[in-house]
Amino acid sequence: MKSFWEIDEEGYYTLKKISEAEISKAEKKLGVTLPDTYKKLILEQNGGYTIHNAFPTTHSNSWAEDHIQFNHLLGTAEDEGIMDSAYLIKEWELPEGLVLISGDGHTWVAMDYRKTKKNPAIHYFDVEMEEDFKLADSFDEFVERLYTVEYTVDEEAKEVEYELPEVYLSKEEFEAILKMDEPHTYDIYKLECYPMLEIKDIEWFFKKLRDYIPSVKDELTLYEIASSIDSLLLQNQKRMPKSEELIEILQQIIKFLGNHEMPEVVNVSEHLAMKVEDLSS
Repeated sequence: MKSFWEIDEEGYYTLKKISEAEISKAEKKLGVTLPDTYKKLILEQNGGYTIHNAFPTTHSNSWAEDHIQFNHLLGTAEDEGIMDSAYLIKEWELPEGLVLISGDGHTWVAMDYRKTKKNPAIHYFDVEMEEDFKLADSFDEFVERLYTVEYTVDEEAKEVEYELPEVYLSKEEFEAILKMDEPHTYDIYKLECYPMLEIKDIEWFFKKLRDYIPSVKDELTLYEIASSIDSLLLQNQKRMPKSEELIEILQQIIKFLGNHEMPEVVNVSEHLAMKVEDLSS
């Protein structure tokens, strides 16, 4: 089998090392047999970023016309990685019988156990577009067909310019979302489209979120907001303007999330802390 992992034992998606006995325990809890190749991979490194970041497809999708992104594989641990599938399936209204192996909340790659308990096909799901299509007949086929797409960026331009996304969130739209009693998942997703351009605007944005999140009573809503913050930082990590005030605001958000009773919210706060640490270095 070709090289798979981008070796980084402290990476964003990398969990603590796992044993064969722990994998067997996870299979019993999931009620399925995981593919042998998946088990071999996570014994080598329990989740993380992958060397190859794309899978070819003739099915045009929200990412590209000829491929989907696949830049990480989830590992296995109690209430983390693929063991979080049941919760995420309920939250994102995905079909039952899946084991999620990669995704960001809006798109997912999953082992499809809807009609079997072993040898699952690999499917792609786009929540917003309501898409579900097969990528490969097996996990082995999926791994073998992964390849690398180079996304070229003008490094000099990247340092001095910020190109607004095609759809971006205005201040007015953002404030309107914060006034909603129960914001919809789609509205929370819009938070990821706030432009990271002027430092004062960015500080204002995160101050608003810092002051808003203590008022959120619904746990799933808070988790979605925390995940959107996490995605926003991940997308802009290399070009995010830096300031001591911004770091302090983010740390206050992390502290609040880290003290929450919901384990998934605490888990996101730990991911955020890693990004903020990188941002402040």
